[in-house]
Amino acid sequence: MLIIDSENGPKWRLAPQIKPSLELQELAIKKQLHPVIVKLLAGRGLQEKEGVEAFLQPRLADLPHPLEMGGMEEAAALAGLAVLNGTPILIWGDYDVDGTTGTALLVSFFQELGVEATYIIPNRITHGYGLHVDLLRALAPADSAQKRLLITVDCGISASDEIAAAQEMGFQVIVTDHHEPPPRGSGADAILNPKQSACTFPTEELAGVGVAFYLACGIRQYLREEGFFKENRPEPDVRDLLDLVALGTIADMVPLGKINRILVKEGMRRIEQQTRHGIKAMLDAGGLLNRQKKLISTLGSEDIGFLLAPMINAAGRIAEAGLAVQLLLSQDSNEAMPLALELLALNNARKKIGQDAYSRAVTLQEQQEENCNCLILKGDFHHGVIGIVASRLVETYHLPAILFGQEKDEQGKTVFKGSGRSVPGVNLHTALEGCSETLIRYGGHAMAAGMSVSEDLFELFCRQIHEEIGKQVKESTPSPTLTIDLEAEMDDIFSQDCREQLQLLEPFGPGNKSPLFYTQKARVVEFKAIGSENAHLKISFQCNGLVQKGIGFGLGSKLPDLNQNNNPAIAYSPMVNRYRDILTWEVRVAGFNCVFR
Repeated sequence: MLIIDSENGPKWRLAPQIKPSLELQELAIKKQLHPVIVKLLAGRGLQEKEGVEAFLQPRLADLPHPLEMGGMEEAAALAGLAVLNGTPILIWGDYDVDGTTGTALLVSFFQELGVEATYIIPNRITHGYGLHVDLLRALAPADSAQKRLLITVDCGISASDEIAAAQEMGFQVIVTDHHEPPPRGSGADAILNPKQSACTFPTEELAGVGVAFYLACGIRQYLREEGFFKENRPEPDVRDLLDLVALGTIADMVPLGKINRILVKEGMRRIEQQTRHGIKAMLDAGGLLNRQKKLISTLGSEDIGFLLAPMINAAGRIAEAGLAVQLLLSQDSNEAMPLALELLALNNARKKIGQDAYSRAVTLQEQQEENCNCLILKGDFHHGVIGIVASRLVETYHLPAILFGQEKDEQGKTVFKGSGRSVPGVNLHTALEGCSETLIRYGGHAMAAGMSVSEDLFELFCRQIHEEIGKQVKESTPSPTLTIDLEAEMDDIFSQDCREQLQLLEPFGPGNKSPLFYTQKARVVEFKAIGSENAHLKISFQCNGLVQKGIGFGLGSKLPDLNQNNNPAIAYSPMVNRYRDILTWEVRVAGFNCVFR
């Protein structure tokens, strides 16, 4: 491992260079793999034929059986009996991409069974996360003896009080969730959550939409065994739901281990087939289709993470998340396209709101006397963007960050609602558990969490969360590091064979990061600052006779360095650029390093 200091910016860490095994070399010859791909596979620990083939060509047949998930037998029976008995079904989803895609998935699945399930997505601002008794009461049967089935998606694991109230109203409750379970159970009639201690499912890392998908598989299995499909009823093809699984899984940034990789890889293939009107409309509105409505290039995980997912998310952040579900369930292209354009406009508005909130947050942070172990900022911030802004603060300051907006409760008292993001090595959910007595409610993951704090306990919460995070920080916060896979020249990486084979490594995300290369031989021949406040750099490089255009997002501050040295070491990756139906490949610059030489 090589660590390279930088004058101003993250250190560069060159990952250990692993020699490809003889078995991998033989497979590479057989499959005509590019040398760069072979090195990347070896660096990811893929040295044996079976593992390499499973990675490059993941198979749905290798997915675990639904009944391997704890609670599936009970959940599938409850939902299956509801289908058989005509019991009304209500899907309660979260307002983010994971929740809305999971909700659309289950509603679509029940529609295929001939069942009209209704759904509800609470408003992020007026109701907040999770189940709410007042909304449930409005939907409950007048007679509590009349049963209805409530299925949560991406929420509910900590909602014991709300679930008890729902059961008193006549609901049977199935919780599907992937957030950290509380010490005490939720009291639901059935629970699907791979993070439960008693669950032996092969991975804990499913997204909420992945858990919902498995419930659909379990229900189908139950109905098959009950003979539901014998009377000329077609069985739903659950593979048709995987486009939604891919959207929600990539958006929620869960690790892309073996199971999630299988689900997402197949889901992305189905997105490319454009069989779902709502997704096709988003591809079109987002500029990913040409005039013939064909994909301009192969779909990448970044297309989902930075274009499709934010469009879906924008509905829940600054409007109504139900718009996204409506789009995903649309059966008509004439209905889908206006909805997709509305989501695109909402996302553009969200970006402006978020940029303003980030600027104000940075100003507040600069006025702080000390940072301690995390950033805690409060103010009149839009609740729909505080999570995104917290993520940007983490990127800027390399510390856990919690951003609070404020509102009035029913008694007119001020309540601070926050969203936090963490750094590797600091489990934010564990820290919140340690100061739970100061919180009205909280929940989430190690890296992201939400919480509500009353005004009178806010200062106490701040002291306690600093202490809890301090317990986890054994040393000073490590300086940011840019991890680089290989030294490779641009003309090699941008060759057609290498570019095409890099796409075999998709999907990229946590657990399978997009490859990052560096070169010392590319010379900067042209550059200028672009974008709002000159935040980015537009650059052209020359390497071994190849002239390659590129862009450095967020690297506008490096302009003085390039004025002094036009031949730095460059950390980069290839990037697709689609403009006016024309596909070009550009250099995405991750960093410059003038010290390296």
